[in-house]
Amino acid sequence: MEQTNLLITGATGSVGTQLVKKLVNLKASFKVLVRNKEQGDLMAHLPQAQIIVGDLADNESLEKELQGIDNAFLLTNSSENAEQLQLNFVNAAHKVGVKQIVKLSQLAADEASPVRFLRYHAVVENRIKELGMNYTFLRPNLFMQGFTAFSHYIRKERKFYGSLGNASVSAVDIRDIAEVAAKALTEPDHENKIYNITGPEALTHFQMAEIFSRVLGTEITYVDISPEQMQGALTAAGFPEWQVGGLIEDYAHYARGEASEVFDTVPEITGHPAASFEQFVNDYKNFFN
Repeated sequence: MEQTNLLITGATGSVGTQLVKKLVNLKASFKVLVRNKEQGDLMAHLPQAQIIVGDLADNESLEKELQGIDNAFLLTNSSENAEQLQLNFVNAAHKVGVKQIVKLSQLAADEASPVRFLRYHAVVENRIKELGMNYTFLRPNLFMQGFTAFSHYIRKERKFYGSLGNASVSAVDIRDIAEVAAKALTEPDHENKIYNITGPEALTHFQMAEIFSRVLGTEITYVDISPEQMQGALTAAGFPEWQVGGLIEDYAHYARGEASEVFDTVPEITGHPAASFEQFVNDYKNFFN
């Protein structure tokens, strides 16, 4: 493994947590940029991790923390200010000479997309290119681990919900995304590449319900609801308005069949098959039983 000076953002989120595990297994040293001391405390036990408390809204401190960094992993929450925060990071990284940004984006990122998440990811990608920086854009599909948000309903009602009809989606395990990210950060020859990251097959949510039923040993049903019902449920669950709108647009994108293509990126980069949905349910059984 080629050792570089690494900095990781988004390390306490779902993908970031898995990425940190992969880097620890690789015995790579890295800096972690967190928003507050409490987040840093979650990784204080890791000898390879140097914890830095910083703010992506503070350009001056960003430049300071990015000094001497070769490769940076860029990931933020998909919030209303995500685009600006990520642009702040990119501009600061360019200013101090960061060599490469590995950015977690999304499959089908495009500035002309009707999906706000896909638009903002594309804006940031294009800024990185415009600045002439080396990049690796990781564009994963729907996260399998996102289904853990339905764990309460699956346990109590034996149901989960969505608004994408009979469309297929090539959902991906976040552990595979993290492994591709770790490779891009620590190995050569990933510069200026775009990696579309999916699972090994495209499934409808009805087929996913069949897999849940088989693995959990009890009938689990997928209930298809209208976008309006979905919006109401997300709002009631406390999601911010901007994010609710984005998730509804995301589901419409899935419903149009725009997220069904399967890519071989995981086996090509990692050397092993992408995790199947059945493997995911098996590994996360405790969430659903």
